[in-house]
Amino acid sequence: MRTMLVVAVALVVSAGSFGAAAQSISVNRIEISSDAARKLVETCVAYAERNKILVGAAVVGIDGVLIDFHLMQGATATNSETAILKAKTAAHWQRPTRELEEWVKTGSNRAPEWIGDFPRAGGVPIVIDGMVAGAIGIGGGGDKGNECAQYAIDTVIRKRP
Repeated sequence: MRTMLVVAVALVVSAGSFGAAAQSISVNRIEISSDAARKLVETCVAYAERNKILVGAAVVGIDGVLIDFHLMQGATATNSETAILKAKTAAHWQRPTRELEEWVKTGSNRAPEWIGDFPRAGGVPIVIDGMVAGAIGIGGGGDKGNECAQYAIDTVIRKRP
């Protein structure tokens, strides 16, 4: 019984010292709200409708977790999956997936393929106040998919007060 009490006290003291160390670390990062993610997706879908393309649109946070998604009527299941993969890849690398696609095509950097990311155009990081806060991915639409993602960011994020 005495041994268990000593172990319990040691754990409490250790937890307190770990807690104090953790409290002194401060991480400031901007994150995409669910409202902003919804507006990004809606703006992209409106762009796609005007340009007569069918897409899946996905917004993820900086950690790659899905915040919002929409698959247009008539778009394929592949559009759904690639939208999410492109968004996650853009968030992971904190750069447009079009750039990663060029790396892979030229052979200058194959890491995006090796680690299981999806280096194809259509994923664009969402930058707010100089920090990557998430990413939007568009599956479908060919070259217009990349334009759709950038248009949504320019319209929703860059025009905020």
